[in-house]
Amino acid sequence: MEIRIENVAAGLSVRIDGVAGREQALLERIRGCRQGAWACPSGECMNIGTMEGRAEDGEVILTLSPRPGAQLSVRGIEQCLRYSLLALAG
Repeated sequence: MEIRIENVAAGLSVRIDGVAGREQALLERIRGCRQGAWACPSGECMNIGTMEGRAEDGEVILTLSPRPGAQLSVRGIEQCLRYSLLALAG
């Protein structure tokens, strides 16, 4: 699994490779984290305002924008995503 995160004008662009068969589950996990259903250690997912996501060919592609008044941290989002992936594997 490889996670690549870039700062873009809207917030963050995220590409997660190597998640074949878990794409939809990962998207749902991140959506749930945003809504507070699951708390990741960094808490960064709570700063996500909008999330555009799609899954295709073993990868998940996301565009994340912050909530009003919040900022998104590349490191915090990466920690949240790794936690989400571990939770799916466990």
